[in-house]
Amino acid sequence: MKHLLITTIAAVLVGGRGAENAGKTVQLVEGGSARASIILPGEPNELEKLAADELAEHIEKISGARLPIITEKQPAKAIKIHIGRAAPDAGASKQRIRVDGNDPASFRLLVTDHNVQLVGFSPQGSLIAVYELLEQLGVRWFVPGEIGIVIPKTGTVAVHHQDTIQHPGFRGRILTDVPNPWSRRVRMGGFNAGGHGPGWRSHPDKEPELYMTEDGRRTGKLNLSHPEVFRRTMQACLEELENDPSTEYVSVGPYDGHGFGVHPWDAHDMDPLHGRVSVTDRYVKFFNLLLAELHKQYPNVGLAFYCYSQHMRAPVREKPDTKILPILAPIDVCRIHAIDNPFCWERQYIRQIVEDWKALGVRMMYRGYLFHLADAGIPFSMIRQVRAEYPYYHRMGMIACRVECKPAWAYHGPSLYLAARIMWNPSLNVDALLDDYFTKFYGPAADPMRSHFDRLERAFREADYHTGNVFDIPHILTPRVMLEMESSLQTAERTVPDESIFARRVHMTRVGFDFGVEHLKMMSAVNSLDFSNAREHRDKILDKIVPEAFEHEPVLLSRRYGSAFIRRFWNTTVQSGYERITNGNEIVAKLPDEWLFMLDPFDGGEALGLWKPGIGAGSWRPLKTWSQSWSNQGLRYYKAPAWYRTTTTVDGRFRGRLIRLWLGGVDESAKAWINGRELKLLESGLAPIGRPWEFDATSAIRFGQPNQIVVKISNRQLSELGTGGITGPAMLWAAGREK
Repeated sequence: MKHLLITTIAAVLVGGRGAENAGKTVQLVEGGSARASIILPGEPNELEKLAADELAEHIEKISGARLPIITEKQPAKAIKIHIGRAAPDAGASKQRIRVDGNDPASFRLLVTDHNVQLVGFSPQGSLIAVYELLEQLGVRWFVPGEIGIVIPKTGTVAVHHQDTIQHPGFRGRILTDVPNPWSRRVRMGGFNAGGHGPGWRSHPDKEPELYMTEDGRRTGKLNLSHPEVFRRTMQACLEELENDPSTEYVSVGPYDGHGFGVHPWDAHDMDPLHGRVSVTDRYVKFFNLLLAELHKQYPNVGLAFYCYSQHMRAPVREKPDTKILPILAPIDVCRIHAIDNPFCWERQYIRQIVEDWKALGVRMMYRGYLFHLADAGIPFSMIRQVRAEYPYYHRMGMIACRVECKPAWAYHGPSLYLAARIMWNPSLNVDALLDDYFTKFYGPAADPMRSHFDRLERAFREADYHTGNVFDIPHILTPRVMLEMESSLQTAERTVPDESIFARRVHMTRVGFDFGVEHLKMMSAVNSLDFSNAREHRDKILDKIVPEAFEHEPVLLSRRYGSAFIRRFWNTTVQSGYERITNGNEIVAKLPDEWLFMLDPFDGGEALGLWKPGIGAGSWRPLKTWSQSWSNQGLRYYKAPAWYRTTTTVDGRFRGRLIRLWLGGVDESAKAWINGRELKLLESGLAPIGRPWEFDATSAIRFGQPNQIVVKISNRQLSELGTGGITGPAMLWAAGREK
């Protein structure tokens, strides 16, 4: 692909080739009067009509003049703007476009003395040509809704002579959950593939012979070497192709989750993230067999599968058919950093994955994430990740990006806008684009808002933390960082006129920042067992900030997760803790953040008596609970039981009252002993946080003397990146006396 610098009236960067006579212009509007007509074919299709409407509407907003929309045979003004098939050179333009590719979104924008031709390789391309022209005139769509549109005001509208041809960098450019028309205007669309499952369903209870076993149990993963599995999958593929013979890739692959077991087709290549065998060779062999049969009837069809979990690594024994499309979905690696971050070995590991697949001669697709997973909306920006990774994926030959988003436009605006533009042109000048964004979107507040986002980006970039969810956020968005961000935000607020569009745009970020402040305060209060304070911050989030964020257009916090994740991960813990310190209930002992700790990789601790009081603890190591994740303490990939031990004294005044052991977070299950007596489980929790665990400690307590508390944690599944063990605060509490 060629990308050249074209001089335009808006002095912006435009990708394309053949900028001719860049000094000459054609006036579409002069002194507020229309000099041009928009010409449609005699029978325009919906996209051609939309292209004409978009052009007329935006030029009217710029100049006050409405360009008439006519068909080819109607009288026209001196300047003719031809849309799609109405162009006199439409056929020749398509031939010119075809020289460098035939993507439906490609277009030619040709401007001569009295003609403007907006010709796409398809109607979609003609529409994108209109958006290119409008961008050259200074129009921007930075975020969805009217608040995100920038329209220059001038009575004279002129476009430079040019012959611009553009092709998209990625065939598919998809940001999920972003609304139209914003998505369309920033050139999203195109190729898509991927899905879970082989196209048919059964159940291991119904047909156990079709499924794998793991640890002696039937799982939901199919036994790929079973003839019936092959037959049904082939039948599903053929049915899809019969329904739509133009299908380029049929989506196959396993359903989500683990339970792959071990299969003779495996190559005994270990997956380092999960500590289990990589099953990619197994699936590639299955796909090769399917394609060998499918190609007898459909020689050009391919198979697409989600490339993640235990089938993310490239195969080491099987040679994949080149019509296999791995769709890289790296959900199990660090999501905070970019692949060029020197701290992050996991993000760098993605490079090895991509390059190993490329070496096998297959093309890939990227199915990544542009939000902080399992986070309700704490300030998070992804500019560095986009600018470092998307051009790399393009250089590695990836054909499409389908990126999962849960937009929180308070902070996601620059990242998502950049992602959209870089998917179209992976070689664009990112710094120039960001300068354009902050200058035009924030006006007089451009500098402090750029500083605000730069400080946020730098905080995450420089953080040697990699845990999922929000466990590491207090270490990244430290009080100093938040103070500096508050300062730049206040400067921005002082800089913009009250009630101006710029003030409203700055306020979008203010809402997101205040959400982050309250969330961090709520987390701190929970970890301090100050549940009254935690409840105040939770209520401010849910009752004040979230409603304002949801009422805004565009939504400032994820509509799906903004309140749901507060309720899922924090609400029950806050309420449970509050109920245990009010109405006569009270804290007996705040248990420490740091306990003694021992690994139990063979699950022999109970038989060995690690729960017994008085045993030697010299070989046990100190380990933090709520303040540092397992990942931060060298246990990121540990998936087996472990033991915690601590000691506390209980005052005699609590004698005769019910006493409970309360664990605010456990990943993923717990058993507990006090003074060698196993405690009865009263309430099981939710891993890694979200619902506390509780045990009856009444009969095990010794008043006025040390009590040894021992907790066994079993952590065998990946609940969240880098978590395990005790993940929240812990306490003994006493129920109020009955009156």
